[in-house]
Amino acid sequence: MCSFIGDERGATEPYTDLPALGIVAVGLILFSFLLFSAYSSYASSAYYAGVRGDLRNMARTAACDPRICDSTGVLDARMLDNASRDLNYAYPGSVVQVTVKAPEHDWQIGPGSRGRSASYALPVSVKLNDARCLAGTLTVTMWEG
Repeated sequence: MCSFIGDERGATEPYTDLPALGIVAVGLILFSFLLFSAYSSYASSAYYAGVRGDLRNMARTAACDPRICDSTGVLDARMLDNASRDLNYAYPGSVVQVTVKAPEHDWQIGPGSRGRSASYALPVSVKLNDARCLAGTLTVTMWEG
């Protein structure tokens, strides 16, 4: 038995390479995950950079739309209630949703979607009635089609 343990002629066990192969496989999986994460982050940034100007223009247009805004440039809650069923903002190849949020009130115009999206928000005023006006935000969200 002593000659078997003390023999150093280069005989290896058949399974000594498995731990090394396991470490290499884990390393490759981590590397591919990091590479995919970096690409996904870049693609999201590139999408937002491409549509940022369009989102800003759509938000400004929606904030001044006479179908939801009165003559003073303030969004009207009654018009928003009616418009949330009738209005639809469109952008070629994308799904667009306009959301107006004020304390304890919110309105959504257009369908929502899933996937990569970009948003732009503007501060607006929402008139609930002749005596009450609230500060809120108008957000335009665009999903890649």
